[in-house]
Amino acid sequence: MSDQQLAFRVGLFVLVSAGIAAGLAFRFGELDFLWEKDYEVAVFFTTAPGVAPGIPVRKAGVRIGKVEKIFFDDERGGVTAITRINQKYPLRKDTEVRLVRGLLGDATIEFTAGSAREMLRAGTKLEGVSAADPMEIVARMEQRVGETLTAFQATSQEWQKVAKNVNGLVETNRGNLDVVVARAAESLHQFTQTMQSANRVLGDPQNEKNLKATLAALPAMVEDTRQTIAAVRSAVTQVDDNLANLKNVTGPLAQRSNSVVTKLDNSLGHLEMLLAELNQFARETTKADGTLAMFAQDPALYRNLNASALALEQILKNLDPAVRDLKIFSDKVARHPELIGVGGAFKTSSGLK
Repeated sequence: MSDQQLAFRVGLFVLVSAGIAAGLAFRFGELDFLWEKDYEVAVFFTTAPGVAPGIPVRKAGVRIGKVEKIFFDDERGGVTAITRINQKYPLRKDTEVRLVRGLLGDATIEFTAGSAREMLRAGTKLEGVSAADPMEIVARMEQRVGETLTAFQATSQEWQKVAKNVNGLVETNRGNLDVVVARAAESLHQFTQTMQSANRVLGDPQNEKNLKATLAALPAMVEDTRQTIAAVRSAVTQVDDNLANLKNVTGPLAQRSNSVVTKLDNSLGHLEMLLAELNQFARETTKADGTLAMFAQDPALYRNLNASALALEQILKNLDPAVRDLKIFSDKVARHPELIGVGGAFKTSSGLK
């Protein structure tokens, strides 16, 4: 083999090795960003432990980009991470961002899938949820476990005190424990007898039948009660209406109460004057020398009036024939008026009707 052939083979080996190295670099070095398009999304975190340029950005567990850079937000006091998302992985508008940390401290920015139809625009700034430090969680858990153990220890001490008091009560018979137990047994016996009596009462077929009949009649009684309440409500409504009508009637009377009272006062004054005059008249007539008193007390006046009445009756009896003749005469004159003249003296007449 000549030197020229050896140099050619060595050069060919170097080129093939360089090609293989370049392929491996593209394959495992994730250099596809050199020809694939992406877009920018900013994420704000209050705290961002483990976040650094180059950490992966995932969506539902699938890597869709990486963090390009981070910087402090002086206005809000947090950290803003600028992520580069591959254009073939669009994000929805309602997506949420969380910072996920592993036990070894590695961090990942995780986007949720979302359900909105509208897609997220490039350059949008989202609010991220910071991940809790697993070690901090363990520390807090350790603190709470310590507090729980302390409380459990205090509770155990209290239970020891309770057990000691119970032991002392049992050993010394303090508080008449035997009497309490006996009374409890007696109460239990009385309760058992009461339950047996109740079972006998409730187990009686007749009582059970009566109870069923009572329960069956209960809806009708409730309905009657409802109707009674409705009738009472109607009656109350009518009473209210009558009171309203009475108010309308008595309203004008109340408005004219002053004039009515004035007139009533005047009438009472006139009545009082009339009663005074009647009283005066009664006193005058009841005097001993008065006319009525003398008429009531003197019998001579009564006898004179009685005699005058008898004489008048006799006179009327005597006047009766004259009145009858006068009636006959007037009847004749009414029938024959010519009898009053001169010719009537020469003509005879029987005088009969």
